[in-house]
Amino acid sequence: MAAVLVLLAALHALAACAEDVPILIDRLDGDAGIEAVLGGELDERFVAEDYAAVTPSRRGPVWYRIRLAHDWEATAPPVLSIADPQGLSLQTWLPPAYERVARDIYGTHPNHEFTRHALVVVLPRELRAHEAFYLRVDRGIATPRRVAVRPIAEARARDLVDARLDVLFPAIQLATLLVMLSFFVVLRDRVYAYFVGQMLFIVLFEFYQYGLGHEVPPFDLLARLGERASWLMASLAAALAIDFARQFLGLGHIAARLDRVLAALRWPLAALACLALLPFAHGWWVIDVLALVLLLVAPLLLAAGLVAWQQGGHRGGYYLCAWVPGLLCVIVRAVQLSLDWPQPPWLEFAMPAAFAYASVVLAFGLADHIVSVRHERDVAHRLAEYDGLTGVLNRRAILARLRAAFLAARDRGRPLAVLFVDLDHFKRINDSFGHRAGDQCLRAVIAPIASELRQGDALGRYGGEEFIAVLPGAGIASAEGVAERIRRRVERLPLMVSGTRVGLTISIGVATIDAQTATADELIEHADAALYRSKSGGRNRASTHGAGPSAPGEAGHAAHD
Repeated sequence: MAAVLVLLAALHALAACAEDVPILIDRLDGDAGIEAVLGGELDERFVAEDYAAVTPSRRGPVWYRIRLAHDWEATAPPVLSIADPQGLSLQTWLPPAYERVARDIYGTHPNHEFTRHALVVVLPRELRAHEAFYLRVDRGIATPRRVAVRPIAEARARDLVDARLDVLFPAIQLATLLVMLSFFVVLRDRVYAYFVGQMLFIVLFEFYQYGLGHEVPPFDLLARLGERASWLMASLAAALAIDFARQFLGLGHIAARLDRVLAALRWPLAALACLALLPFAHGWWVIDVLALVLLLVAPLLLAAGLVAWQQGGHRGGYYLCAWVPGLLCVIVRAVQLSLDWPQPPWLEFAMPAAFAYASVVLAFGLADHIVSVRHERDVAHRLAEYDGLTGVLNRRAILARLRAAFLAARDRGRPLAVLFVDLDHFKRINDSFGHRAGDQCLRAVIAPIASELRQGDALGRYGGEEFIAVLPGAGIASAEGVAERIRRRVERLPLMVSGTRVGLTISIGVATIDAQTATADELIEHADAALYRSKSGGRNRASTHGAGPSAPGEAGHAAHD
């Protein structure tokens, strides 16, 4: 924000390096004829204005007589510039011939050496102080528009600064818009669509507000709407800003009543957007209605962000940090239009600068949203695949790993082994020490088992006190060695429960894939049968499918491949 404002101030300081030429300006209300005005018949009816501005009337046309305070002596011609020209239709009669010159920022632009940021008329090069030129301003919003006369070189320099700013801030918004659009395409989350929509219509509003949209294809297709194109985009941007805030802040969960109020305010905005498409919908009353709705929406959006922030939501903090400057500018602009005040000079670029700042901060907020969503997804994935008590894979996940390993082993002709592990006398432990002690035993055996497994092996809880270890690439000798080392580690485990040492042991069944093993389930059945032989043979031992039970310490010690 600070960098944007510093850049804004620097560019404005550059544009304001010279003072404007002093002028005298008089006003005449009423639809007088040009012959009577130029003939001097109405000179006494002109009233001097206190400041250099033209103000349309909602009742009818207004005439202005403008004179220089001193003769123009420079070799380059002077330029008349009228700021904030939205909705302003201007006709000018210049000496000595007093031919009519029409200006507005809509439709065909007759003066191509200047942008449409302001209405510009090049005055005669030898203009004298006693020679007046006349302006006729048609009916419109009664907002004063600043008038200045300056040398043409300075006018061009200021227009160049304005043009750069007109492009700079929308370019920042478009950059963040494209990034968020890519996120929406990948993630399909509506909050990104609402962000893209609101920023797109804000950019289009700025384009039409300063005339760029009326000369750049394909935006010029809406040029025939005139000033209605601006408030069409403003209405749509405000409606989507409401949807974005509701979705981003989760208002439906934290402030249901405020959420309903904001949802209801979308409808008058949608109605104003529809009116913008109708040829008869023009005039000051439309702007007044839009300004009134924005005066309701902007404080409510700030309140929504404050509520979300107070409830501990970091999204509320992002939202307030992003939108406080922009929404305050919207409130100032709405009040200014409603009360027919002149637009403050600082507001001219403060609003697009605030919108550009908001787009960047909200992009960070949405990136943080991605991190949160990813974390929630990882947590959900872990809860879906891992056993909550022991932290190893649950039954569904370990069976899925086994089936995948089985198919890979069959396709590639590689070995595969399964260890079926069961805690001995587990029911007796539960009955003697309680289920909490049983849970402690289940957790305790995980480390000795996992310590003998390689990267790529998988361990899961099959159910109760039963575990399955999947050993891809392990042959029978290797699997037997692993089983025996696991058995010994558990047997030596210094497990204390309620101050009493528990002698915990396990029985293991070992099975490996062979030509007769048709499915992964059949491989489990073989390991289960081997486990049964370990149990029936006295427990605390490992047995291999197809061989008899081994006594403790009799299994092979082959390395685990």
